[in-house]
Amino acid sequence: MDALVRYHRMLGENANWLPGTDHAAIATEAVLVKQLAEQGTSRESMGREKYLEVAWQWSQETGATIFRQFRRLGFGPDWVRSHFTMEPALSKAVTKVFVTLHREGLIYRGTRLVNWDPKAQSTISDAEVEHVERDTFLWRVKYPFADDSGDGIEIATTRPETILADVAIAVHPQDERYAHLIGKSVLVPPMLKRTIPIIADQVVDSSFGTGAVKVTPAHDATDYEIGERHDLPKPSVIGLDGRITNSQVDVGRFGGMDRFAARAELISDLKRLHLLRAETPYRHSIATSERTGEVIEPLLSLQWFCKMKSLAEPALQAYRDGKLRFVPERYGRTYEQWLENIRDWNISRQLWWGHQLPVWYTPTDQVIVAETEEEARSIARTQYATDDLRRDPDTLDTWFSSALWPFTILGWPQQTPALEHWYPSAVLITGWEIIFLWVARMVMLGLKFMGRLPFPEVFIAPLVFDAQGRKMSKSLGNSIDPLELIEKYGADALRMGTMRQMRLEGQEVRFQESRCEESRNFNNKIWNATRYILSLPEGLPRAATLPPHSQLALEDKWILTRLRATIETVSQGLNAYDFGSVAETLWKFIWYEFCDWYLETTKEPSGTRAPVLSYVLNGAMRLLHPIEPFITEEVWLALPHDGVTIMTASWPDPLEVPFFAKEAAQFQAMQRTVERIRNLRAEIQVAPKVRLTLHVPPAVPHDVTRLLGLLTYATTVEAAGSYETLDDALGGINAQAPRELLHERYTRRQQELVLEVERSEKKLSNQGFVNKAAAETVAKERDKLQNYRNELARVTAALADTGDT
Repeated sequence: MDALVRYHRMLGENANWLPGTDHAAIATEAVLVKQLAEQGTSRESMGREKYLEVAWQWSQETGATIFRQFRRLGFGPDWVRSHFTMEPALSKAVTKVFVTLHREGLIYRGTRLVNWDPKAQSTISDAEVEHVERDTFLWRVKYPFADDSGDGIEIATTRPETILADVAIAVHPQDERYAHLIGKSVLVPPMLKRTIPIIADQVVDSSFGTGAVKVTPAHDATDYEIGERHDLPKPSVIGLDGRITNSQVDVGRFGGMDRFAARAELISDLKRLHLLRAETPYRHSIATSERTGEVIEPLLSLQWFCKMKSLAEPALQAYRDGKLRFVPERYGRTYEQWLENIRDWNISRQLWWGHQLPVWYTPTDQVIVAETEEEARSIARTQYATDDLRRDPDTLDTWFSSALWPFTILGWPQQTPALEHWYPSAVLITGWEIIFLWVARMVMLGLKFMGRLPFPEVFIAPLVFDAQGRKMSKSLGNSIDPLELIEKYGADALRMGTMRQMRLEGQEVRFQESRCEESRNFNNKIWNATRYILSLPEGLPRAATLPPHSQLALEDKWILTRLRATIETVSQGLNAYDFGSVAETLWKFIWYEFCDWYLETTKEPSGTRAPVLSYVLNGAMRLLHPIEPFITEEVWLALPHDGVTIMTASWPDPLEVPFFAKEAAQFQAMQRTVERIRNLRAEIQVAPKVRLTLHVPPAVPHDVTRLLGLLTYATTVEAAGSYETLDDALGGINAQAPRELLHERYTRRQQELVLEVERSEKKLSNQGFVNKAAAETVAKERDKLQNYRNELARVTAALADTGDT
């Protein structure tokens, strides 16, 4: 986010990043309840008013910590426009949206199946349910026929404790095994007091278990739908505390037991009655709370819901019409699939921290929805002749207020200049795991209340895992504290090290700390280059000044051409959100091309080196600024520059940078030759301080010959030869080391090889070795001897060329 807004700001756009935090109701309440328990108290004993004071204080302290960390990381949002979802103006907007949707019939109160978190003591949305694989059992249970006409019917279940709330056994209507049983009744085990029917329903999977399933509408989403279709009763046997309750059906001795303890006891009873036919190890997905880790209990509960179908249709159409785009594109299909299968949103939570529902009840339970208590009382007096109201204690799902974020932070419902200017925003950057929770809901409610999309593009950033590909967690001890990495390597190094690990199509960054260390070294390279440039005795010209083209040397034209290409590549990468390739492009240009190559060519004084060095480094720092704001500011200010800060400096324009295709190609050909000669120097082990002699054909341009001598530490002499291309001519260059050096080196190598040949010959002349050793071992030794002889012949010939054998 920070890199993108810095880039667009330098393009001259009125780019803005509006920071803020939500109140994270479930997570915050989980922390506070734990802290209060450690202090020997609870939210109930404190009372709502006092508890909310504690929650406000904790949230403000935590929010301040987050922003301090943001500043250490070099983030540059519009701090004075920071917002918090619970602040008065945003809370007022949330209330207005709730009331509006209720008056339009889109928000309603009803008893439906919800995801209940017994630990958080609240409902959670489908998108906040995390499915985890666990090892458990699949139990096969027999239900005897009520008329004793046969052995009964067997079902398979992973949740035997819910048998207590069964209302039917369902089979597929085309399953021939059970067709003759449809309509019969069975007894519910283990007490065998209640009878339930066998029914047929298309949703039954005949391949699962026995092909017959128990139907418990109050404790399973699929069973709930079956119950609706067949008009079945929906008794609940598990309470909000996760214990078995006998309020709606006789549960016998299991009443009051924890749900999992009841499971064990019920299985024991089934075994005793010979009704448990099988207990098979079974691994399957279990729904848990994303926040608390508790196993979710589907329960029927009286809650507040928001109808989603009419809101989802325009949001879905906007994507299909190409008005909303996802990067990478595949996440658009994720968004589309969720909206196609959307269900009503359970928006009420049994928490105290959050936006309290703007709902009041009369003594006769008449429901009043109003923006203020004063308005509610006025309605109560007018319509119900009472002034006695009680407010609903529940709060709204945190994502309800977050869904309004794009326009409420800009002043809505007032038509403010900020709202007019910055809605819609240009792009949303987020993670794939909240496409459902946040992105889709912002789109739906943005279209509903603003008539426009809140953003045309959504960039899905990758998630960061540890080096082994594991999610970061406190239990694994693999979490990364960015502040510790900043202390160790610097904020710029952390930013660059992270950016280099990002890939546009990859959605998993396996974080490697070594990349931060490499980036620190990269920054040291920049500092050293800057110190060198600032120390030039001729001084530096004013900003953005270049000599006439006719005065530029070959190396100047090459680095300027490379700067222009880098500007184009980096700009294209940022426009495409390809931050990883942007970081790699800048890394290569600054370290490899500018520092390792161009700077080395300027060690020989020239009239153009100072202006070109200053010009190129100035441009490179502006390109690097979105990723590394600190070092680029310091270097840019140290160089000749225009303006007060690099943050408002102009983004480099490639069309303003000279381009020399012919000279760039010549320099690149020269680079390949330098690398070949350097490899030769290493191969024959000639120290860098020993000067070589290069025999250069006359077809090689003077500037190329000059650079070859400079960059290979060699004396160049003209050699005979005719070549059609520069590459051919450069390929014909012959490099020689001093004869006395080569003579000494080849003599030493010749002596080593003579000894190896003698050793190997002696070994192979030993019949004991030849006869007793494995044939493969003997063959390898003969190969080694032949290689030694070949190498000895080559070295002897080379030694002869130095003037001695």
